[in-house]
Amino acid sequence: MHLKRKIWTSVGAFVVVGAGLVYIPAITQTSAQSQLLPQADPLTAVEVAPSTLLFAQGGEGSEMIPNTDEMEDVATGQAIVTHFVDQVIIPTYEQLTQKASTMADAVIAFADQPTEKTLQTARQSWISARDPWEQSEAFAFGPAASLGYDADLDDWPVNETDVIAVLNSDQPLTRATIAELQTTQKGYHTIEFLLFGLNNNKTLSEFTERELEYLRALAIHFEDTASALLASWVEGVEGNPPYRQVLVTAGEVDNPAYLTVRSSVVELVAGMIALLDEVANEKLGDPLSTQETFGFESRFSQTSLDDFRNNLLSVQSVYMAKLPDETGSGDTSLSRYIASQNPELDQQFQQKLQAAIAAIEAVPAPIEATLSDSEAFAQLSQAQIAVLDLLKTVEDEILPMVQS
Repeated sequence: MHLKRKIWTSVGAFVVVGAGLVYIPAITQTSAQSQLLPQADPLTAVEVAPSTLLFAQGGEGSEMIPNTDEMEDVATGQAIVTHFVDQVIIPTYEQLTQKASTMADAVIAFADQPTEKTLQTARQSWISARDPWEQSEAFAFGPAASLGYDADLDDWPVNETDVIAVLNSDQPLTRATIAELQTTQKGYHTIEFLLFGLNNNKTLSEFTERELEYLRALAIHFEDTASALLASWVEGVEGNPPYRQVLVTAGEVDNPAYLTVRSSVVELVAGMIALLDEVANEKLGDPLSTQETFGFESRFSQTSLDDFRNNLLSVQSVYMAKLPDETGSGDTSLSRYIASQNPELDQQFQQKLQAAIAAIEAVPAPIEATLSDSEAFAQLSQAQIAVLDLLKTVEDEILPMVQS
C-alpha cells in the first residue's frame, strides 16, 4: 500500500471542532520526495482550539483535550470495534503470517535447489501471500503505519536500479543487512521483481547465485516483519501495548489515543476512505492517466487486478465485519449500524461495492498486457468510476452518519 511518494500523514485527518469530528480529505500527492515526513500513523487527529491547531498521531498516545462528543450508544460502538478486531484484523494478520512462512519456505527451497518446479512453487507462494495483505489494507492503521511495517512489506513502485545496486555490491545479505535496506529494496515487490522478472518472463537460467542469496534473505526478513505486525496487535512490541488493547478501550480515561468510542469507529471508516481513494486515484488512476503499465502495483507478476479486487474485499471486510470467504455480516458491524439508521443507504452501499468488484473482475487479465487494448482500457476506466462512486458514498453519507 505504501507509496514512496506519499506523505504518511496524508491518508486522512480529523478535526475535533466543538462536539464533532470532521473528515479532511487526503492531501494531494504533489509533494516532492524531499518533502516526505517521517513515518507516522495514517490517521492523524487534529485538535482545533481557539488559537491553536495541534497535530497528533492517532494511536501513539498524543495528549489532547478530552472530547465530550461521544456516541449515544457507546455499547454498540464498542461492540463494533471489538468484533472487528477479533474477527477480522487479527485473523487476517494470522493468515498473513502463515502465508509469509509458506512463502519463505518456498523461496528458500528454490534458492537452495533452483528447478522449474521449485521456481513455480515459489512464485505461486508469493501470489498467495499477497491476498491477506491486500485484504488488510483498509485497516492499515496503527502499527502497520507508525512502526513502518506497511513500508517494509509493501513499498512501491520498486526502482529496479536500486535492487540491481544491491546485487552488484559485495554487501553480505543477511537478516540484519536486509533490515537496513531502503524499503524499496525489500518486501513484496523486490521479491516479485527477482522471482518474475521485469515482464513476468524470467527464465530459470537467468537467476544468478547472488539473486538466489538475495531472495533467501528477503524471504526471511519478510516473514520476520509479518510476524512482528501480528505481535504488535496481540502482544505489543517495542514497549508499546498490544494495539488491540488500544483500539478496544477507546473512550476510557487512560486511553490518550482514542478519546471517545466514536473516534475508534471513525477510524474504521477512515480506513475505507483511504483505501478507496488509493485504489481509484493511484492504483487505477495512475496507469489510466499515463497509459503506462509502470503504475501497476504488481506489474512484474502481472497480478495487479488481483490486488484491486482484494482491496475492495478489504473494504467489504471493514463494513461487514467478516472475512472475505465468510457470508453475511457480523452481528455487530458498520453495516448493521448504518442499516439501523438508514437501511436504504446500507443496501445502496453494498450494491455499489458489489458493482465495483464486478467491474474489476470484468477487466481482461492480465491488465499489464492488455492496457493498450481500447476495450480493456475502457473497462478499467469503468472500474475506476465504480470505485470513485463507492468512495463518494462513504465520504458523503456513511462518514457523516458515524460522526453525528
